[in-house]
Amino acid sequence: MTSFLTNDLARYLPRHAIPLYVEEVASGAHPALKFHGHTFMELVLVLSGRGNHLVRMNRKSEPSGEDEVSAGECTAEIHAGDVLLIHPGISHCYDQTETLGLVNLVYDPHKLALPYLDGELMPLFDRLLTPRHSIAPELVAQPLLRLSMAESAALAGKISQLAEELNSNRPGRNFCSMAIFMEIIVALCRSAVAVKESVIPEFLIGDAIRYMHDHLEEPIEIRDLLKVVNMSRRSFFRRFRNATGCTPREYLKELRFSHAIKLLCNTDLSIMEIALKSGFCDGNYICRLFQERLGTTPRSFRNINRSIKPK
Repeated sequence: MTSFLTNDLARYLPRHAIPLYVEEVASGAHPALKFHGHTFMELVLVLSGRGNHLVRMNRKSEPSGEDEVSAGECTAEIHAGDVLLIHPGISHCYDQTETLGLVNLVYDPHKLALPYLDGELMPLFDRLLTPRHSIAPELVAQPLLRLSMAESAALAGKISQLAEELNSNRPGRNFCSMAIFMEIIVALCRSAVAVKESVIPEFLIGDAIRYMHDHLEEPIEIRDLLKVVNMSRRSFFRRFRNATGCTPREYLKELRFSHAIKLLCNTDLSIMEIALKSGFCDGNYICRLFQERLGTTPRSFRNINRSIKPK
């Protein structure tokens, strides 16, 4: 018998805390076949043993030909050293957990004031910090990375350090926690497997991604991206999904939504101005997206975000 639960990150956090939380589950202690979903992103490091990871897609993307992602359930075997990345809107669980030990790092990239700087040049950076609301279940079920023993031990140490800092009362706790979190992201992006496996895809779809960033306010069609990369439509879609975990249209939608959130938090622009500067057609559409994804309005999100920022 399976069960299902949707978790919100706020339930784990004290008031005014940054949206980061660490939870370690001892070997054999994780309940089996307990499906649950998130409104946040979850990074999972398997510390010991082995088990099965089951993923069920809760949503479908808007029908758009090749962009549509089918709902379904997928299973993958996982073992010590594996890193999983769970996006919002996806339910998952574990099975055969008798020896499985893991640590969860949950976070909300939309509410973390991270200085991206040149981070987007690193493999996996975008996948780790941009929630995908439509992604193939098989891509989530499989490990994002399979680390060496040394890399896994180093990452576990960093996550433990983050947990200790988050639970402390030391001055600058949030500042230090953000710094450790960024070190964790860098460690994953610079891992030997990430660098090796991403060289070809990054080279092939990098120009298309840069085009999206540079022309965010303009209408962008698939045919524009095909001209940039000089590929067939089928080849481009396949390589893009392999590199990013989603389709070009979904990537662009998430990119625009993330840009809208940054403008909302860091400027006094009106909702309509933010919508247009992010490439959306109007303010009503962006309001629907906020309600759909974050359960609130852009105005309420702006007020809440500004009220919890450190003075």
